[in-house]
Amino acid sequence: MYETPTMSSVDSSPTPHPADKRILSYLDENPPDYLPVVATRLGMHLRYVERRVDTLIDHGLVQAVTAEVIYTTTEKGSRYLVDGDRSFAAERDG
Repeated sequence: MYETPTMSSVDSSPTPHPADKRILSYLDENPPDYLPVVATRLGMHLRYVERRVDTLIDHGLVQAVTAEVIYTTTEKGSRYLVDGDRSFAAERDG
């Protein structure tokens, strides 16, 4: 299955993926939670959610909060939900 690239080939700034905002919103409204629960509630495949969350972790938008691997949004992830693409542009330009 082809997955849309999530990183710019020119720099390391993230490009938002359609599922990312749904995952971030869910975790922001229901913190913290297990990825199988997130996947089920959002109607997404678990492996897909795991890959997207790995990308969100790499960009500081989500973090594991226990050794049981329960996730929640970071402050940066909450800002993304408010500012959207502008927060990515600011990170790249900053």
